[in-house]
Amino acid sequence: MTDDSPLSIRGCVRTAGTPLALVALVLLAGTVPALAAGQSTPAISIETGSVAAGETMAVPVVLTSAPDGLAGYQLELSVDDPAVARFENASYPDRLGLTTDPVISSDGGTVTLEAADLDGQIEPGASDVPLATVQLTGVAGGETQVTVASSQVDADGGGVVEPATEPTAVAVSPSASTETATAMTDASSSASESTAESAGTANAAGTTADSGDRSTTSANGPLPIALAIAALAAVAALAARTSRQP
Repeated sequence: MTDDSPLSIRGCVRTAGTPLALVALVLLAGTVPALAAGQSTPAISIETGSVAAGETMAVPVVLTSAPDGLAGYQLELSVDDPAVARFENASYPDRLGLTTDPVISSDGGTVTLEAADLDGQIEPGASDVPLATVQLTGVAGGETQVTVASSQVDADGGGVVEPATEPTAVAVSPSASTETATAMTDASSSASESTAESAGTANAAGTTADSGDRSTTSANGPLPIALAIAALAAVAALAARTSRQP
């Protein structure tokens, strides 16, 4: 009698192999999206805040994640309203090699940054990678936004990274000296208005007094003239009487 047990076992394994393979594929298909979801999308973060006019704050520029590492980048940042805030300077972290000096426009409205990871220190999977620090100075009270005008980010091996970008708000408060000057100007204006009102009142009172004096003079003016006429008449009468006497 032939023993078919090994054949039966192999047959069972072959028969069970197909369902197991299907189960493995299903599990793998569910795992890949989960792994992809666990990797955050790279973005460029500009961490701004508030600053007083005439003061300068340091603004970190950060790549939130580098799934494939970082070979280098070129960025241009811009301020929507340079009359409120402007770029003054910028610097790179030590582990990034300098390729060009930061370039700032004449009005301080844009800054161009470019650097490279020459020593391969930023490995795949790195997060919160500092790219640069820019100096932002408040010019006048108000609010403006800093945006990424353009970006080119390369991963290790030459792959292109397209990080998300979002504008960030910068609030500039008036300086203490500006507020003091404004208060002094307002106080000076109020004092000038009060002085003008007082002068107007005094002029009105003087005009009224002058009118009263002129009225009294006009009323009393005819009296001396009548007395003079009466005196002349008396003298004429006396002269006539004297001429009639022998």
